[in-house]
Amino acid sequence: MSQVSKRVIAVGFTSHSTAANLLCQALSGSAEISFLESAPSHDEIGKGETIILGRDFDFESESSFEAISRAVHNGSNLVIVGPPGAGFPPAWQRLSGVTPFEAKHEGEWFFKVLGSSRLTQRLPGEFAGVGALTLLKVHDDCEPLLATSVAFRDHPTAAVKTFSSSAVCTIGLNPASARISEDLALVIRRAAGTSSRNYSKNSAETLGVGIVGYGTHGGMGYYHGKAVSETAGLNLVAVVDNDANRRKAAEQEFPDVHAYRTLEELAEDGDVDIAIVATPPISHAEISLALLGAGKHVISEKPMCLTTNEAKALITKAKAEDLMLSVNQNRRWDRDFRAIAKAASAGKLGKLFNIETFVGGFEHPCRAWHSEESVSGGAVFDWGSHHIDQIVQLYGSNPVMVSATQHKRVWHDVTNVDQIRVHMLWHDGREAEFFQSDIAALRKPKYFIQGTSGTLIGIYRPIVEETVSLPFGYEAREYHHAEAPATLKLSRYESDCGLIEESLPLAKAQHLAFHRNVADHLLLGEPLAVEPESVAGVIAILQAAQISGTTGSHYVSLSEV
Repeated sequence: MSQVSKRVIAVGFTSHSTAANLLCQALSGSAEISFLESAPSHDEIGKGETIILGRDFDFESESSFEAISRAVHNGSNLVIVGPPGAGFPPAWQRLSGVTPFEAKHEGEWFFKVLGSSRLTQRLPGEFAGVGALTLLKVHDDCEPLLATSVAFRDHPTAAVKTFSSSAVCTIGLNPASARISEDLALVIRRAAGTSSRNYSKNSAETLGVGIVGYGTHGGMGYYHGKAVSETAGLNLVAVVDNDANRRKAAEQEFPDVHAYRTLEELAEDGDVDIAIVATPPISHAEISLALLGAGKHVISEKPMCLTTNEAKALITKAKAEDLMLSVNQNRRWDRDFRAIAKAASAGKLGKLFNIETFVGGFEHPCRAWHSEESVSGGAVFDWGSHHIDQIVQLYGSNPVMVSATQHKRVWHDVTNVDQIRVHMLWHDGREAEFFQSDIAALRKPKYFIQGTSGTLIGIYRPIVEETVSLPFGYEAREYHHAEAPATLKLSRYESDCGLIEESLPLAKAQHLAFHRNVADHLLLGEPLAVEPESVAGVIAILQAAQISGTTGSHYVSLSEV
């Protein structure tokens, strides 16, 4: 494939807005995409730029073919999305290495991965897509990528032809639903050549992972160990903990792991490519900096750190060492949050102007380090790291002012406050609130979100596991209320009929998506889902809230932290 494309030219999507939206989704953050109504001339195509052709493209134009063919031979990647089932000229067949031979009606189709091309590596063995399908005959000089079963027979539906410095990829589906075509979007991004390959590991290799701070059974060390073990391309090779019992537990739960007592031992282990920092928050920055200095890619548990100065130092160090730095903001993949984000991006709420989130109940806080302010950073750094991150993701920018009010009234054996309410203001008047409480006997909704066209509410749905057994009889185990996705309801106003209420379906589960993305980033050059710069803004908000709450300041400007 060619060098990383900085610009993508898309032609032929005038009457296919869903396919155009899918392209924008697929290339978001990795390339600038320009939609043109007609094919560009050869002089308008820069070296190394990618061209994507849609169903509306005029494949009969000889001048367009000559310009695009010349661009391909000069190093531009070409992606053809949804070629016509008939009328695909011989010249285009020779360039693409495929002959479309039968068009199918729009519907749901299942795609099987063929071979081991980089374009389809680490995809599920089969995935669904919705749209109009064109079956392909693949020439001998072309590699089939995907096949679809029609009438109990597999037919190629995607293929790639490779040139010396470019490639032509043909995808036989003209998408009609971006919701279930995320895997197809990944193929398009890879075919467009917009993924970076800055890392030395081969995509077929495995990355060694070490965990710093294994902790107690069922804690974050164990969680990351299980996640790494279930993620293709990652291999748990080491843990470090200064407690002998925890090291022993790690060896029992992961028999092949090396258990170290000191950070220095793990830093010197050449088999460790990625280090996951799962220690208490007060030590995140110091340990992460040391590991980056030792040449390790670093994943930090949330929060990444406790101050903006620490965030800047971490980002600067990672860039200087040309290493990955990311943060386990795994709640970005929660099914309820992703459903909300999809509804917001689809315009169902209009323009968002107020977002409120809540977490908590009325129960004694845990008596571990999580409730000790000098170690945790303060109550706001716990769930606030996730909820405020979600708020920023929905708004797409950071607030300019932050205030916080807090209460210490009931639980006096721990130093974290019992309740904190964080209010955020944006420059254009938008606002948001994060509310966390250990003294709320009746829970508020998890989400209350207002837009100019409607309102969304998310109600907590605690899970209780009931059993009857001898000799204990009836027993009930209640899981943490925040683990199950919230029940979502959306109410929209329409002038001809008033309020319309609907239940919002949850997004499809994406288990271990954070860990998979890290592996895909380092092995395949896929964009990193959680960039440290995006988390640095959240750290600034948390720090401002901590300052406001502890000093009684009405509002703290983010520019002051």
